Amino acid sequence: MSMVLRVKKWYKVLILLEIILSTPVVLYLFSLQLSSLMVFVLLSAYAGLVFFLIESFILKLEVSKDKISTIYFSVPLSDIIEVEDGVFETKIRTRWKVYKLPPIDGVQVVLSSLPNDLQKMCK
Repeated sequence: MSMVLRVKKWYKVLILLEIILSTPVVLYLFSLQLSSLMVFVLLSAYAGLVFFLIESFILKLEVSKDKISTIYFSVPLSDIIEVEDGVFETKIRTRWKVYKLPPIDGVQVVLSSLPNDLQKMCK
């Protein structure tokens, strides 16, 4: 049996609102005569916002009996050291790497899936 966790709705709305509010500004700046460097910086920032929006809609965290997985990684539960649920990110610390994800709804379920000795370390 696996459980699927998704990104929090308020985060999706916040990113969508940022894109809606920044689109007129970006279009206005495109109408000006800007240098190539400024156009590149502008496009990069706007593309980053669009990427965050797309990621927030397609990202899901699947928790099964022995592992967690996303589109970015698949990690056994025994390798997880800490799960931290922050305001703007969820950190999953393993033995080798720290994974930073958007805020996930119900991420404390991952903590309850860990063995008891690891749960005490995470608190």
